[in-house]
Amino acid sequence: MADHRPARCPGPAGARMSAPRSATMHRPASRPDVVKAVHGARWFTGAALAVGAVNYGYALVLTRLLDVGSYARFVAGQWLLLSAATVATVTVPWVLAQALARARSDAERGDAGRFAVITSIGGGLVMGGVVAAVATRFAGPATTLALALSTFLIYMTTVTAGWLQGVERMRTLSLLHVAEVLVKMAVGVFLVVALGLGDTGALAAFGIGALPFLLWWPSLPSGSGRPWRSASANRDLWRRALGIARLQGLVALMAAVDVVLVTMLPTEPAEAASYQASVTLSRVPLFVASAVSLAFFPALSRRRAGSRLSASAVRMYVLGSLPLTATLATVPGPVLGTVFPADYSSMSTLMVFTALTGFALGAVNLAVTFSQAVDDYACARWQIAGLVVYTLALLAGWRIGGVQGIAIGGAAGATAALALLLGRLVRRQGTALLRHTPLVEPLLLTALLVLLRPFPLVWLIAATAIGIRAVERFLRRPGAPDPAEDQNEVTTEPSSADRSAGLEATTTEQPGGAMTHMRTHPADADTDTQERPDRLLVEAVWRDNPLPAGDAALRHALRIARDNQVEGRLARAYPGQLADVVTEVDTANELFRENLTEVTGRLYAAGIPTVLIKADLAGDYVYGNFDLVVPDGCWEAACDVLDGWYVDRDTYWLERSTKVLLEPRSGPAAHLHTAVSWFGVPVMPTSRLFERAVPSGGAWLVPCPADELRIWLAHGLFQNLTFDLSELFALRKLLAPDVVAEARHEAAGEGWAAGGDRALAVAVGAMRRLDEGAPVRLPVPLPVGASLRVGTVHALHLLRHGRARVAAREAALRVPLVVAKRRRMLQS
Repeated sequence: MADHRPARCPGPAGARMSAPRSATMHRPASRPDVVKAVHGARWFTGAALAVGAVNYGYALVLTRLLDVGSYARFVAGQWLLLSAATVATVTVPWVLAQALARARSDAERGDAGRFAVITSIGGGLVMGGVVAAVATRFAGPATTLALALSTFLIYMTTVTAGWLQGVERMRTLSLLHVAEVLVKMAVGVFLVVALGLGDTGALAAFGIGALPFLLWWPSLPSGSGRPWRSASANRDLWRRALGIARLQGLVALMAAVDVVLVTMLPTEPAEAASYQASVTLSRVPLFVASAVSLAFFPALSRRRAGSRLSASAVRMYVLGSLPLTATLATVPGPVLGTVFPADYSSMSTLMVFTALTGFALGAVNLAVTFSQAVDDYACARWQIAGLVVYTLALLAGWRIGGVQGIAIGGAAGATAALALLLGRLVRRQGTALLRHTPLVEPLLLTALLVLLRPFPLVWLIAATAIGIRAVERFLRRPGAPDPAEDQNEVTTEPSSADRSAGLEATTTEQPGGAMTHMRTHPADADTDTQERPDRLLVEAVWRDNPLPAGDAALRHALRIARDNQVEGRLARAYPGQLADVVTEVDTANELFRENLTEVTGRLYAAGIPTVLIKADLAGDYVYGNFDLVVPDGCWEAACDVLDGWYVDRDTYWLERSTKVLLEPRSGPAAHLHTAVSWFGVPVMPTSRLFERAVPSGGAWLVPCPADELRIWLAHGLFQNLTFDLSELFALRKLLAPDVVAEARHEAAGEGWAAGGDRALAVAVGAMRRLDEGAPVRLPVPLPVGASLRVGTVHALHLLRHGRARVAAREAALRVPLVVAKRRRMLQS
C-alpha cells in the first residue's frame, strides 16, 4: 500500500541502554560489544575463506579461457588492482569506522562520512590515474580504461565498508565481500566467453563486482553551515587517516617483503615456488588476525587502552590460529606429496618456519590494531624497527642457507618484531590483554602433532580432530569474561575530587554509537534506569504510567515518540516539561481537521464520496498528510474540484496512475488514491471498500472495522515492514474476534491471508510484551521473509485472476522495495 509518511526505522528505542553503576559493583555482564565483535570476527573469517576460494577459482578458470598473452596481462592488471585496493583499505574504512564508533552526535557522524567520501573520491581519482599510467606499459586503451574505472569504483566502495564496520554491521559487510567476488567471477566469465572481451572483460569485472557495495551507500546526517568544507578541513580526521594508513601500510609491507625478496633474489625456481606455496598456506593466521581486527576495532576505539575487550580479541585469535599453525608446521612430507607435485618437495621443511612466521605476523597485525584503536600512532617507529629486523633476518638467512635460510630467518625476524611491539604494548596498556589466553591446550596438541609426524595416517586423523575442535571453539566461545565493562558501558577511573564527592565517571553508549560521559552517584542508579528514554516512552504512552524524568531523557524519548507517531500522547503525559509539544500537536491537529473538512466537503458537494484511510483521529500526533480513496473513475474529477485549494500538484513516478499529492498553502497535504494500493499494486477492491464503508460524522466515510484492520496490516506488510506505536494503538482497538475473523476471510479472497496472519501475530506479540513492560524494539520490525512470501503469493493470486500486468509489477518491485526498506532501517 502506498506510503504517505517518512520512512521509519527501528530507532533508539530498540537499543539497550545501560545505567551508570558503581565500579565496585560487578554484576553479570551480557557484554554485547564482545558478542558483536566475536560474531563479526567469525563472519569475516568465513568471508575471507570464501573470497580466497572464489578468487582462486576465478584465476583457474581464466587459465582455460584466456590465451597465454591475455592471461599475462590479466595477472599484471590484477596485481595493479590488488595493490590499489590495499592502499584503499588501509585508509578510508579504518578512519571512518573509528570516527563512527567515537561519534557523539549526528554532526560528527556526518563529518566522518563526508570526509570518507572526499578521500575516497580523491584517492580513487589519483590512484586510478596512477594505475592507468602503469597499465599503458603492457595493455591497450580499453584495458587501461577498465583498470582505471575499476580502481575508482573500488575506492568508492570503501565508504560503504567503513560505514558498515563503524556501525558494526559485520555480517552485512562480510556478505557484501562474498557477493563482490561472486559477481566479479560471474561477470568476468560472461564478458570473456559471451562477449569475447578477453583480459579487458576479466579486469573490468573487478569494478562491476564492487557495485553491490554502492547499494548500501550510507545516508549521511545533514550538517549546518558548509558541512563538506568542514569535513575536508577536519585536522583530527586527517591526522587519524595518515596515522592509520602508516600503521596498516607497514603491516602490509611486512607481510609482503619475504615473497618479494624470494622473487628478486637469485634462487632455484623449484625452491622459490616451494617457498611461495608454503607462504600461501601459512598466511592463513594473518587472515584470521585481520578478521578479528576488523570486527573488534570499532568497539576497541570506544574503550580505554588495555581493556578486557582486547583480551577477548587475543583469545579469539589464539583459538583460531594456534592449532592451525601447529598443523601447518608439523604436516608430514607424504601428506604434502599427495597434494603438490614432486618439485615442491622442500615444502615439508619450509612450512615448519613459514607457519611460525604467519602466526607472528598475525599477532603483529593484532598488536598494531590495539595501538591504533587508542590513537597511539607512535608505535610506527617500533614497527619500522621490527620491519628492519625482519628484513635483515631474511637477507642473513638467504646468505647463509638460501631459500631454507630465508624461511628460518623470516621466523626469527618476525618473532623478534612481534617481541618489540608486544613489549611496548604491554608497557603502555598493561598485561590485561594477555590474560585468559588459552595456551596450555594448544601447546599440548602441538606436542602431540610433533610426536605423530612420523606416522602420516595417524597424524592426519589427529590433525582432523584438532581442526574440528579448533573450529568448534572459534565458533562457540564468546570470548573472555568482561565484568568491568557492562553492556554499552565503560567505567573509567574517577578523579580524586570525584572520589571525595562520592561520584563515579561513567561512559554510556547512546543510540547510533555516540558516547555520553557523565558523573553519577551510586545511589542514583535506579533513577537513571528509570530514565531510559525507551522505558519512559512505553510507560507513559502505552502503560499510562508516567515516570519521573529529567529534561534530557525526556527530549530523547520525544525523538523516539516522533518516530512512532505518538508525540502528542507523550507530551500530554508530561504537560509541564513538554508544553511546547502540546501546543505544536494541538495546532497541527486543528490544521489537519480544517484541511480534511474542507477537502472532503468540496468533494461531497460535487457528488464525489471519499474514504479516509490510515488515520486515527485520536492518534494525537503531527500529521504530515491525509489519505483519501475516491471511487473508480472519479480521480481526475476530484483533482479538478480541488483546484484552487492546493498550490502544488505532484505524483511519485511509481504511483502516477494511482495517487496524486496535493499541497495546500498550510497544513497537511491531501493524497488522493484510486485504490488501497502500494506502488500501484492494489490490495483490496475499491468498490468493495466503498460498499462496506461507514459514516464518520463528517463529510467523509471510514472503512468498516474489518477493512480498517486489513489496511493497517497491509501497510506494514507490503510497505513499511514495521508497526510503530501509533499503528499498534490503532490495531489494538480492532482485535475483536468477529472483526479478526471477517478480516481473515476478506484477506483470503484478496490473496494474502497467510501474510496477514503473520503480521497480526507479530503485532499482537509486541502488544503483549509492551503490556508486560518487557523490552520491545520500536518500531516493531516485520520479518523480511514474510513480506517476500506475501508478495509472491499475492502476485500469483493477481495472475490467476487475469491481472498479469499488475502481477508482473508486484513481482518486479517486491525484492527491490524490501531491500531498500531494510537498508534504510539498518542505517537508522
